[in-house]
Amino acid sequence: MREPSKELVRAVRQSTLPTLLFRVPGEEILAASDEASRLFGVPVEDLVGRNVEDFADGQPTGALPLVATGTLSGFQARRRWRRPDGEWQPLQAWIRGADTRVPVEFAISILWPADRSAWSYLPGHPGDAEGVVVVGTVNGRMEIERVSDDVRSFGSEPDDVIGSSVFRLFDVTSAADVLAALARATARDQGVCIAVNVHVNGKPALADLLLRPTHPSPSFSFSMMYANRSSDTGGTADERSLQQLGRGLQALALADAFTLLQQANVPGVDKLTTRELDITARLLSGDRVPAIASSIYLSQSTVRNHLSRVFHKLGVSSQQEMIERFRETAERLRVDDTSSS
Repeated sequence: MREPSKELVRAVRQSTLPTLLFRVPGEEILAASDEASRLFGVPVEDLVGRNVEDFADGQPTGALPLVATGTLSGFQARRRWRRPDGEWQPLQAWIRGADTRVPVEFAISILWPADRSAWSYLPGHPGDAEGVVVVGTVNGRMEIERVSDDVRSFGSEPDDVIGSSVFRLFDVTSAADVLAALARATARDQGVCIAVNVHVNGKPALADLLLRPTHPSPSFSFSMMYANRSSDTGGTADERSLQQLGRGLQALALADAFTLLQQANVPGVDKLTTRELDITARLLSGDRVPAIASSIYLSQSTVRNHLSRVFHKLGVSSQQEMIERFRETAERLRVDDTSSS
């Protein structure tokens, strides 16, 4: 029986997220991060050798065999997990194959809360400026409704992309894979991850597409990541891959925040980059600059520079004015809903 590489085990152990490495298909835990140990209330050495299902409630999604065969790169599962006090808590898990050859023998699982605050739980990662992450939402007609400013790296202007087919973001060779992944996600109401062919700055590249179905079907939110593998960002390939997955999950969770912010109907939201959206959402949730800077590995001055650009795009002059702008709009929407009912 093959064993995972020492580099992969080390990357999982050093992960800043609750991360498990397990065997496919047996689900034997082979390595765990300290955050996973705290989440389960079990020492790392006692997690290793246990089965993932020892800590989960309910039936598995049945998608793991698709990862083993390479049909899917990964998928989202919503399960209940046992807390240290014996109670069950709802968590989301993203499972992704950790092998480069088929059949896939190892998979990685990252866990995080199941509520709408999930995006604020996922920390940033050092060096994430070395890649591109595009966040967006797609309606039931397969048209892009919202997209972050970062789409420029894929050769398109945000204003030109909004209202057009989502398939313009990918190479035509990936269209069938995207449709199949969306059908799978919609049928099971779970997120999925696949590799797609794209063009970054005019050059062909391979990107990771994470998509999650929304309502009404077949609408979905997505994050698309391209890691600049030509840059020496330090760490092993496994560490960089794990960091990229964490960034992609954060971006996908940010798509939910993107939808909520856009619903507030504040002009300029659609001009925000993924980084600016992240900082805006954290600020509106109650975090302040020092906490935001610490959580996403930026200096406070850099966060303030990002906020200055956010203020300019939204047409406000301060944090308080931005908070009030969104609060007042939300209150007006509630009044409108009540009056129309």
